[in-house]
Amino acid sequence: MKGSDNLKEKLPDYQGKRILVFLILAVITFLSSLVFQLISDSISQILPGVPFLQNLAPFTPLLGSLIVIIVGFLIVYSFWRNKDKYLKKYGELAYQKGFKLVITGVPIVISVVIHNFFPTDFIIPHYNSQNLSWYLGTPILEIFFGFSIVFLSIRIVLCLFFVGLGMAVVSKALKIFGIDYMGLVYVYYPKESTLQDHEIYSILRHPTYHTLMLFSIGSMFLRFSIYSLIYFFLFVIGINIHLKFVEEKELVQRFGEQYKKYKKNVPAFFVRFKDVKKYFSIICRKTEPKDKS
Repeated sequence: MKGSDNLKEKLPDYQGKRILVFLILAVITFLSSLVFQLISDSISQILPGVPFLQNLAPFTPLLGSLIVIIVGFLIVYSFWRNKDKYLKKYGELAYQKGFKLVITGVPIVISVVIHNFFPTDFIIPHYNSQNLSWYLGTPILEIFFGFSIVFLSIRIVLCLFFVGLGMAVVSKALKIFGIDYMGLVYVYYPKESTLQDHEIYSILRHPTYHTLMLFSIGSMFLRFSIYSLIYFFLFVIGINIHLKFVEEKELVQRFGEQYKKYKKNVPAFFVRFKDVKKYFSIICRKTEPKDKS
């Protein structure tokens, strides 16, 4: 995979099979975060004898995801925040220390997107269709029109479209930029990076976050409940806060007016209508054009 050698070079203490430690850590972190959210969804039913939880029942799914997304972004933020301290203290091992934050924070954030694919009564079904939790977690069209195979089919098709498109984009991004770029190596090694000039950046500032948006939209359509709509907006708000106060703040410091001008002209992660044709052309292209140099 493109960039794998460079990534391994930045992780000198984790050569060979030892690098699997990071994969295991990411999987454990992701699954723990997902399970926490699923338990939060049904905590009032898991512990029916706690009156406080019964009163909070409609809100515990939202609180669970809100806690997880805040924790995830705070961990990712600490990767940026600790950069100078790590570089001063660890030198060439700074990125290796910081990478542990990336490999835990990012899976936590992703778990919020994946959680939206699950119904809020996944662990324990809602038997009372008159409670608020049932209304918030049931597909909106089913509340008004009852179950319909047509509506379900439309939701599934839309979900598959956006998820499939997301998979195509992330696959393309890995081929174009490499796993080292996706692993944020450039943050600790800015001299090894430049302001990217690939044509996809002429229509999107953040293709990776665009991918997460596509998955999130897919999950929203699959459930299409009030909960799923709120989860989606929580994710969008979280990403925007991260971009404004962390990632793009660093990019402005690194590239100055050049990036500010670019930021004004190119959207972050939603393709403009006029660029849709170019977008699909880039995604569907099997090979990349050769460098002009």
